[in-house]
Amino acid sequence: MSSDASASSDGTIDPASDSGAPRGDEGESGQVVENVEQTAEELDSSGQQRGTLRDVADSLGISSAVALRALRGAEEIKPLMATRVREAAERLRFPLEELSEETDHRGIVAVLVNTMRNTWISDLVRAIRIELTATGRSAIVVPTRRRVPEHPVAADTDAIESLVQLGVDGFLMVSDLADMDSVLEATGDRPFVGIGCSQDFRGRFDTVRIDDEVGQGLLVDHLVGLGHREIAHVGGVGAAVARERADAFRKAMARHGLEEQARVEPGDFTEQVGQTAGSMLLRGSRVPTAVTCANDVTAVGVLSAAREAGYSVPEELAVAGYGNTSLASSGVSQITSVDPNSDRLGALAAQFLVERVSGFESPPRDVAVAPSVVVRRSSSAGPRPESTKRKRVSVD
Repeated sequence: MSSDASASSDGTIDPASDSGAPRGDEGESGQVVENVEQTAEELDSSGQQRGTLRDVADSLGISSAVALRALRGAEEIKPLMATRVREAAERLRFPLEELSEETDHRGIVAVLVNTMRNTWISDLVRAIRIELTATGRSAIVVPTRRRVPEHPVAADTDAIESLVQLGVDGFLMVSDLADMDSVLEATGDRPFVGIGCSQDFRGRFDTVRIDDEVGQGLLVDHLVGLGHREIAHVGGVGAAVARERADAFRKAMARHGLEEQARVEPGDFTEQVGQTAGSMLLRGSRVPTAVTCANDVTAVGVLSAAREAGYSVPEELAVAGYGNTSLASSGVSQITSVDPNSDRLGALAAQFLVERVSGFESPPRDVAVAPSVVVRRSSSAGPRPESTKRKRVSVD
C-alpha cells in the first residue's frame, strides 16, 4: 500500500497530482489506520517510548520528506494528508515538541567512523540526516582513526576535542572505535550514542545495535534449507562486533546440530583479508560448500578467491555477506546479504541523541534492531552432489 503515490523518490510533490493527498476510498483509510496501529504495537513490544519520523512515514506509505513537510504545514500538502500525518505522529508519540521550522538551525551532530570506505556508512548517514533535519540539525561525518605509524589503531582524539571546542551538540559512533576510553574522555560531557556497535558498550551510553544472533541465524537457516552442511564463516577479527558475529554463527550452526562443521576462518572487515581467508578455505582438505562473511566487503574478497580457485558461484560455493550495501546489490556481485535495517538504526540513534541534547535523563538505553535476509544469486543453489563435483589438484 502506498498513499504517497504522487510523491517522487526525493520526496517532492507532483504539482499536477493531488499534492500528497491519499488516494482511494474509506477502505484505504482503514488500511492506513491499521498500519499505524501495527507500527504502534511494534514500538510498544520493542520497548520504544517514541516513534521516529521514519516510523511515521513508513506507517503511512510515504517518504520521510513528505511527512516532514506535512508536519511543518507546507502549503503544497493537502489538508487530508496533513491531518493523517499529524494523527499518525501523535499516535506513534513522535516528539512534535522537537519539530523545527525549515529555516531553523539548531546545531550540528558529529558522526564518528573508522573508515569512509564502508558503503554501509552512507546508508546510515542518510537516515541520520533525515531524522536530524526534523529538529533543525545537520550532521558531519568524521573519520577518527589515526593513520600515522606510531598510532596504527588509535582514535584521533585531537579531532574529537576540536569538535567539542567548535560546539557540536553531540556524537554518534558508527561501529566500534579504537581506544573507547580515550574517545569518551575526548567527547567531554556531550551526549554520545553508538550505532551498530558491540554489546560490550551496553550500559555505558545509549546503543542501537544490529541483532546479530538473529542475522546470522537467518543466514544459516537459509543455507541449511538449501541443503548446505559444510558452512564456514569468515570474520571474528578486528573488532568486538566481528567476534560477536562469529559467535552468533557458531550458535546458529549448533542449533542445526552442525557444531562440527562450524569452521571460522579468521578475517576482518576488509576485502584483501576476505580474499586471503577465502583462499585458505578453498585450498584445504575440507572445503565448505557455503561461506558467510562478517560484512559485504569481506564477501567480495571471498568471491575473488573463488574465481581465482576456479569455483563456480553459487553452483560450487554459496557466499553470503552482511550489511546489504550497494556492493551486495550490484549487478556484478549479486551477494545474498543480511539487511540490518539501516533506516531504523540511523533514525532511532539520531532520536536518542536529540533527546539527550534536550535534557532527557535516564539510564543508558539499548535497542537491538531485528535484521532480515535478502537472497540473491550468490546463494541461489544448494551444494552439488558428490558425484558431480570437480576434483581439483592443489598447487603449492
